[in-house]
Amino acid sequence: MICYAFPLAHEAGELLKLCTQKEEFSIGSLHCTLANFRGRPILVALVGMGRPRAAENTRTIFQYFRPKGFVLAGYAGALIPQMKVGQVALSSNLTSPEVLPFLRLLNGFDFASFCTADEIVATPEKRDWYAKKTNFQVVEMESDAVAEIVATRRVPFIAIRVISDDYHQVLPTGALAAGFDAEKGQATPVKLLLYLARHSNEYGPFKKFVEELGLARKNLTTFLQQLNDELPSSW
Repeated sequence: MICYAFPLAHEAGELLKLCTQKEEFSIGSLHCTLANFRGRPILVALVGMGRPRAAENTRTIFQYFRPKGFVLAGYAGALIPQMKVGQVALSSNLTSPEVLPFLRLLNGFDFASFCTADEIVATPEKRDWYAKKTNFQVVEMESDAVAEIVATRRVPFIAIRVISDDYHQVLPTGALAAGFDAEKGQATPVKLLLYLARHSNEYGPFKKFVEELGLARKNLTTFLQQLNDELPSSW
């Protein structure tokens, strides 16, 4: 069985629509779905946003399940201008080295080095700072913590991200915080509407970000379908 882990429910939404024989349940803060994805039994797990939460829920996965392969997928920001919204990136620095030769046979993605940060990197200036400090191309908030735990279980790990915000984009961090409760992993639409009523300058950037998530999620799901079809049957 393969575990497909996502920080957020929205990232997993399109993949779950393609699954059959779904059984949903929760183990503490870990939300899970056992399902059949294109003929393969899988576990879809929502590990939460940020290193501490994702690490805790990854440990819970291995406490209750024995996946033969572990795929962490989701949204990420671009640290360089060359990476565009909707571009699928596979981590060259966090993915298990033994699976990299196989992954090079696939198409529809680019290799990139991932930087795991403890904050949303919301401006070109901040992206520049991270790029110069780390020499990486993609920034996200969970992968290195999850990779470390999976490595101790000697299970192949693949880190995949799709660009949801490009280098030049300024993210409306206030609206994003108002619209999503990271502790509970839930959208908070009423809180968001009240926030935008008081901060109308963030409405345009928020609308642009949300509209582009559709392309990002579609491209991520398309690549995950290809990956799932090509991964070893023993996983």
